[in-house]
Amino acid sequence: MVQIENLTKSYGERTIFSDVNFKIMDGEKVGIVGKNGAGKSTLIKIMVGLEEYDGGKIFGLRAEDIGYAEQIPHFTKNNLLDEMTSNGVQEFQAKKILFGLGFTESELKKNPNEFSGGETAKISLAKSLLSEPRILILDEPTNHLDIYAIDFLEELLKNYRGTVIAVTHDRHFLQNCVDKILDMENGHAILYPGNYEKFVQLKEERREYELKAYEKQQEEISKLEDFVRRNKTRASTAKRARSRQNILDRMERLEKPPTNETVKLNLRDASESANRVLIIEKINFKNVIKNFSAEILKGEKIGLIGKNGVGKSTLLKIIVGELKSDSGEIKIGNRVKIGYLSQGHEELNENFSAIEELIEEFNLTTEKARSELAKLNIFAEVADKKISAMSGGEKTRVALAKLILTGANFLILDEPTNHLDLPAREAIENALKNFDGTVLIVTHDRYLLEEVTTRTITMRNEELGIRNEESVVEGEKVYKPKNLSDKKISSAKIKNPPKKEIQPERIEAQIKMAEMELKMIEHEINSATDPAKLTELAAAHEKKLQEIDELLEIWVDV
Repeated sequence: MVQIENLTKSYGERTIFSDVNFKIMDGEKVGIVGKNGAGKSTLIKIMVGLEEYDGGKIFGLRAEDIGYAEQIPHFTKNNLLDEMTSNGVQEFQAKKILFGLGFTESELKKNPNEFSGGETAKISLAKSLLSEPRILILDEPTNHLDIYAIDFLEELLKNYRGTVIAVTHDRHFLQNCVDKILDMENGHAILYPGNYEKFVQLKEERREYELKAYEKQQEEISKLEDFVRRNKTRASTAKRARSRQNILDRMERLEKPPTNETVKLNLRDASESANRVLIIEKINFKNVIKNFSAEILKGEKIGLIGKNGVGKSTLLKIIVGELKSDSGEIKIGNRVKIGYLSQGHEELNENFSAIEELIEEFNLTTEKARSELAKLNIFAEVADKKISAMSGGEKTRVALAKLILTGANFLILDEPTNHLDLPAREAIENALKNFDGTVLIVTHDRYLLEEVTTRTITMRNEELGIRNEESVVEGEKVYKPKNLSDKKISSAKIKNPPKKEIQPERIEAQIKMAEMELKMIEHEINSATDPAKLTELAAAHEKKLQEIDELLEIWVDV
C-alpha cells in the first residue's frame, strides 16, 4: 500500500500543492490528471525520491520497490539488446517489449545513446517495464508512442500484477487502464474511483454539491452580517448581535469551488470549396513514402495513422508545400484554403511574443490580439512572453489561435493535442466536431480519433491501407466512432475492384473470423516464452493483418 499524508510542496513563495492525502492499495492502477502546472510531475518526482517535499509523510514507497522511467536515462551497453538484458532479463522477453513499443530488429544492434530523444524515452519505458517492480510509476507513458505501441502498452499494464501510477492526459488510457483517478487542482488532490467517464461524472457531481454548500453558507453569512449591522448599536439587541458575530467569527468558511475550466475554441464557418478537396497521386519521397495515393472529399474528417517513421508528418509537409516529392502529384481543389498546424510549430516565429505573432500575421490591434489569445486561456504574462520561452502546450495554443484566424476551410493538423491538458483537448474535439469544413489529422490521440473522424487511412511502409471507411483503427483493433450515425461516408478507390456477385455479408463474416484469429495470435504472443515461437507468431500476426487489409479493401467497394 502507498499512503500520502498532508504532503506539501512549494517553490519559493509559490505553493504547488498542500495537504495532499490519498491511499493506493497494492495492485491498483491509478491515473494522475490535472491542468498543466498543477504539480503532477512534481508529485511523482517526490514519490520516487527525486524531489524533496516541505511537509507531510509518505508510506510504502521503498526505492527498491519502485520502477520509474527516467527522463534523462543513462545507458552503459554498446547496443540496445544488451542494455535491455543487462540485469538478467531473458532475451525473448526484452525483444517482446521492444518490438511491442515499435523498435525494429535492426535497431537492437544500435547503441542506445545514439537514439533520438523520443526513442530514448521509449527505451527508458522499456527498461522500467522489464524490471517488473512492485510499484511502476510513469510520467506521460504514451508520449512518443504510435497507436500500435500504445495499444501494446495498455494490454501490458492492464495485466500487470503490481501497482501502476501514471501521470497522463491520454483519455483512452484513463478509460481502459485505471481503477482510480487522482485529480490535482488548485493546490489540492482528490482521488476518485473508476475510469475516465466515471471520473468526469463524479467530479461534476462533487462540484455541484460543493457549490450548493458554498452558496447556502454565503446566504447564511449574509443574513448574520445583516443582523449584526442592524442591531449592534441597539441596546435591546446588542447582546444578540454579539452572539451572531461570535458565530461568524467561529465559522469555518467554505472555499468557492473552482468553475469547470473551459477553453472557448470556435472555428469559423467554412467557406465553400470544390467537392474534391485533395487528390494525392502516386507520391514518392526518398525511401519513406512509396506510391501513395488518396482522395479527400469536402466535409470529410480523416485520421491519418500509422507506425512512427512511415512518413505521416512528411506527407503533410508535401501537401502544404514545405517539402517537394520525388515524383507524383498533389492537387488542391478550387476555392480550398488550407490551414496547417505543424507538430514542431515551425509556423511560429520564435523571436516574437504571442501578441507580436498575431499582430504581424493578421494586422490586428494589440487589444484584438489579446482577445483572440484569451479565448485559448493565454493571458497577460504568457501572451507577452517570447515564443522561444514557451512550453509545448503554450506554443500549441498560440498556433491554434493563428489557425482560427486564417479562416481556412481545409484544416491539416499534425498532433494537435500534443502537450495539452484535458480541458484544451476536449475543446479541440468539440471545435472539430462542429466544424463544417474538411479536416486531415495526424494523431496518436485515440479519443480524438473516435470522437471526430469519419474515416481513417492507415499508412504503411510501402502501401496505403484503407482499413474501414466507418471505423477508427486503434492498434490492431477497429473502433467505430460515436458520431457516424448521420454521416455520409464517401467511397475510396481500391486496386482490385471486386466482382459484383460477391456478397457483402460473406465478406463481413470473413473479416470477423480473421479478426478473431488475429486476437488469438495476439493472446499467444502475450503468453509466449520461447524465442522461436515468438518469431513464428510475429510472422503469423503480420500475415493475418495483410489478410484483413485485403478483405477490408474488397468490403469497401462491394
